[in-house]
Amino acid sequence: MSNILREMADHLPVIQQTYPEDTCLILCDKEKIIGYLPGEVIDLKLKIGESMTKYKKSATYKVLQTGKKIREEIPEEVLGVPYISTCTPIKESGQMVGALAAAISNHKLAAFRKGAEELSSVIGQLTFFSEEMAATTDSSADKLQELSQQSETMKNNMKNVEKIIQQVKEIASRSNILGLNAAIEAARSGEFGRGFSVVADEIRKMAANSNSAAEDIQKQLELTQLEILKVNESIHEIAAQTEEQSASTQEFHSMLQRISETAALLNKHGGGDQTNH
Repeated sequence: MSNILREMADHLPVIQQTYPEDTCLILCDKEKIIGYLPGEVIDLKLKIGESMTKYKKSATYKVLQTGKKIREEIPEEVLGVPYISTCTPIKESGQMVGALAAAISNHKLAAFRKGAEELSSVIGQLTFFSEEMAATTDSSADKLQELSQQSETMKNNMKNVEKIIQQVKEIASRSNILGLNAAIEAARSGEFGRGFSVVADEIRKMAANSNSAAEDIQKQLELTQLEILKVNESIHEIAAQTEEQSASTQEFHSMLQRISETAALLNKHGGGDQTNH
């Protein structure tokens, strides 16, 4: 056994203490296992003196064959606990004399990765709801815009009705004057103007009724205009709130995107590097 391997075999407990996680150590020369130290949980059940040909699929055997450092991530299904296997060739005077392998617990990293994946899933759901909320808000804003335009159209229509009412009042006023003139002429005509007097009275009544109806319509129109004004004010208030909600939704969506990117980055780096070194 080379001196360096002998020294390392004597100090395996010290080497094991340098690892922050639960670690199992395997030391071998080019043919067999010459040192083994199980961890508190990780125990590969190896025995000192066993030939390395028994473990041809192991990272240690690969290192002995290639002389290159190897790092592999082993899933939980193998030993019931996830771990990272690293194996480094040991050289003395430029020649490889053996290898040191460490099976390091990957429990915290696996839990971290699982948490990142769950976080990504939750963020995905929140993002979906956020997009639905944004779509609903945009749709509400469009409908409010249409309602506001319809309200403006009604206001313009009311102005047209006002003009018509004014015309009716003018006609009623003129009809009333016409009736008065007819009544005066009927009085002058005496007996011959009696029938004409009846017509004059009907014209005056019609003028009075038209004027009264126009005034009633005017009052109702003013009340309707007042209600439309209130509705329009409410529409503008709701539109302002909807716009503010839309801005908040967009900001929330942007925050979710940033968190999602962070979770993806954590998950990527939490996965570890499974390539050979």
